[in-house]
Amino acid sequence: MFGRVVVAVALSALLAPAASQSQKNILVTVLDQSGAPVKDVMPADLAVQEDQSTREVVSVKPATDPMTIAILVDNTKPTIGKTAPTQELRAALNTFVKTIQTASPESQIGIWEFAGAGVMTQKPTVKTDDLTKKINRMFPAQQPSGVMLEALVDASKELSKKGIGPRRVILSVSFNSPEVSEIDPREVAMAMRKAGVAYWALTISGGDGSASRELIMNNVTQASGGMRLTGVTAISLEAQAKSIADALLSQYLVTYASPGAGAASDIRALSKKGLKTLTSPWVQQ
Repeated sequence: MFGRVVVAVALSALLAPAASQSQKNILVTVLDQSGAPVKDVMPADLAVQEDQSTREVVSVKPATDPMTIAILVDNTKPTIGKTAPTQELRAALNTFVKTIQTASPESQIGIWEFAGAGVMTQKPTVKTDDLTKKINRMFPAQQPSGVMLEALVDASKELSKKGIGPRRVILSVSFNSPEVSEIDPREVAMAMRKAGVAYWALTISGGDGSASRELIMNNVTQASGGMRLTGVTAISLEAQAKSIADALLSQYLVTYASPGAGAASDIRALSKKGLKTLTSPWVQQ
């Protein structure tokens, strides 16, 4: 337990934002008590906190840049006596893809699978039909364990390539399969931080999970402006995937005054109305 706490503390230090200029931009998602995105947010509705200092919000605009999204799929072989939730997974991914690309046709989505090895099965594309075909052919692999952490690093590198826009998102879907990546979680966190991604995680419980995977899903989602959603059964996957797509499509670009010369270790938007805010301080706009 002590070792896990030490790694979590180290992750917090590694994930602190870089900085500094007179005005900064951050991506912010605003959700109501039910988790639905809030429309028509105004500058007066928000404040930005840098460490212990409250900063003035200069402007709030809908985030309109196309996204590049990497979907990481747990396609490991289920344990004996369990059936892979193939139909539920396909339905969830198809709903996510269609929701994103109907509203944002220029947004690219790629697919990785991580049973045994992290493999990009579909390069990021704007072609919904290609993604649908790939999703509808998904089946469990023969490997019972996964390398989600390695896949996170690979996807981060792909999203760091020249020409990729600033709105970079990773969505992982896992079923608590055993994690056999040998990479240090701190290296994973730094790769994601360097790539400037926002990380969202969907987890269907069942099994003991992985301490290293839990560290990343809990810490990096929060630090990057994403969220972790969990469910007891795969029946919830489609609704959860739709809620993430809706949140991504409702983000705001928040510009705020930052007169300080030093780099802030903690940057977050705060709702003056008590709403939930998710801040993506890594995105370079």
